Amino acid sequence: MTDAPSGRGRSSPPGIWRTRITEMLGIEYPIIEGAFGTFGTSALAAPVSEAGGLGMITATALRTPEGLRQDIRRARSLTGKPIGVNLTVMTCPGIDEMCQVVIEEGIPVVETASYRADAYGKRLQAAGVKWIHKVATVKHALAAEQQGVDAVVIVGLEGAGFKSILQLPTLVSIPWAVKQLKIPVIAAGGIGDGRGFMAALAMGAEAVYLGTAFMATRECPISERHKQSMAAADPTEPRYRERCLAPPRPEELARVMAERDSEPVDSWLRKLERVMLKDPADVPDLMGDGLTEEAVEEEILRSLPGSLAVAAIDRVVSVRELMENMISEAEDIRRRWSIC
Repeated sequence: MTDAPSGRGRSSPPGIWRTRITEMLGIEYPIIEGAFGTFGTSALAAPVSEAGGLGMITATALRTPEGLRQDIRRARSLTGKPIGVNLTVMTCPGIDEMCQVVIEEGIPVVETASYRADAYGKRLQAAGVKWIHKVATVKHALAAEQQGVDAVVIVGLEGAGFKSILQLPTLVSIPWAVKQLKIPVIAAGGIGDGRGFMAALAMGAEAVYLGTAFMATRECPISERHKQSMAAADPTEPRYRERCLAPPRPEELARVMAERDSEPVDSWLRKLERVMLKDPADVPDLMGDGLTEEAVEEEILRSLPGSLAVAAIDRVVSVRELMENMISEAEDIRRRWSIC
């Protein structure tokens, strides 16, 4: 590969960041936007794709198939580059209809998450859509490979979102997975700058998956107060450290798993989601009616402030500036490695 000059506002030489994931998805940089169940719309996805990564529209955030269709079309009015869609099995309303919209709109890649999704994945693949599945453990990544996924996202403990009692840190999970899997591995969990990006690639990942880092960008449709709280955050604060590093409570998980066959699957999945996220039973439904914008923002700050990637965030920037800074930093590291 050819080294590139450093500095913002320039493009890397063709092929400098070529991986199986960039080839599979037709993107410039192996950087993928994470899914956001309440605000993952074209407002953020389109700028990520336009800057050379893969933007991800989260179907749950649009609530209805028609809402998803309109947002896909809105994204395409903002960028001609590839856009992905997240279908989270536990939370996506009307997931069968959402899946059909994805196919009809010609979306090139879908990420499924949080529960076995091969029925949807195979349906999407039959329509020519690439299928990526997000998991928390290497065990589940191996199962997804057997089910036929095109790639997996593995989230280390440093990440936000669902937790498994078997989950390990990113530094352990990624190299362990790469040794065992034949499909491409995408690293997630605590990555927010060029150093983390290069570390993930050095461990054998073929792309990184960023959530919190993209939340602290100007285009992200959350409040400025929330963004500034992440820029000022210390990852040792309990709201970050305990939320990310503590696994689900074993007794609560065992109780919910014992109820699996005794109630409708949708109701059971909602209970499982709450346990996996370590939410108390009285958490309001952020997607429901009746909450003020301020109340929703307070609940987001309380229950899902972000991941340990806040360690890499010190200011709010545009999506393009975030990605250019990451790539510049990564290219500086490449040059240092090349002269050692």
